[in-house]
Amino acid sequence: MLDRAIDLAQTDLSLEPFDQAILAAILGRAEELRSQGETELCFCVTDADLQPWDRRGNAKQLLTKLYDEATIWVFGDFGMNAPERPDDWPDLGAKA
Repeated sequence: MLDRAIDLAQTDLSLEPFDQAILAAILGRAEELRSQGETELCFCVTDADLQPWDRRGNAKQLLTKLYDEATIWVFGDFGMNAPERPDDWPDLGAKA
């Protein structure tokens, strides 16, 4: 996790060190869960710094890319209601 946090510090995410460590932990754990066969991952966060959108709802491109590459859907509330996951969100468990 610390290695990943150090890598994140080299990007243009503009995150504080604590938020970099949290993001590194989320991305690392997602990788572990995927390797164990989990296919539907989400992250609930109310911390605006870790949300992949700004207060106007515009995507923070680099953060969005990191979550999308890890196939982690990010909810902005703990009720897991918003934003709604689109129907075309990748289902990695689906058989072709």
